[in-house]
Amino acid sequence: MLKKFKAIKGKLSLFRQVQYPEREVELGGTAYVFRELVGDDIKELLQVERLVYAGELPWTKSAFLSELYSRVQHLYIGVLFQERMIGFAGVRILGGDAHVTNIAIIPEYQGKGIGSFLLAELERYARRQTCDRLTLEVRLSNRDAQRLYRQLGFQSLAIKTAYYTEGNEDALDMVKYLHG
Repeated sequence: MLKKFKAIKGKLSLFRQVQYPEREVELGGTAYVFRELVGDDIKELLQVERLVYAGELPWTKSAFLSELYSRVQHLYIGVLFQERMIGFAGVRILGGDAHVTNIAIIPEYQGKGIGSFLLAELERYARRQTCDRLTLEVRLSNRDAQRLYRQLGFQSLAIKTAYYTEGNEDALDMVKYLHG
């Protein structure tokens, strides 16, 4: 199966139009490069995850590849500093829902506005896709992320019990309505 996937991997990108051209953005006096992610970015995505989650990998290589090559409408954006990937975020479009699948910024770059910028870019994309809402789940213990999401207009919907398999932790289900 892996050989078959690798054989068609390069061909898949030929059928997918770039949705997010590379661009440089200055945040807090520092220039970062934001660009759409592709399958060739997998090693860097996994490295960011290891740094964010203390060596753990909540998303496997195959999970990322499945998302990046999915036929479901989606966008994954990476952020680089001095050619090193320091974070990423992804969104999947399902009907009127734009679901943030993941967002991760390595610890030394957190609190610099990168996460807010990535979420704003995902929201812009969702609006272009005529979505009604932007949704996400966040660990109940991750108060900093919850605070950021609330500052950006997200509201709490419900608690999803034992949502995260590692640690059996609950998740807070959040939504930002995009109409109006």
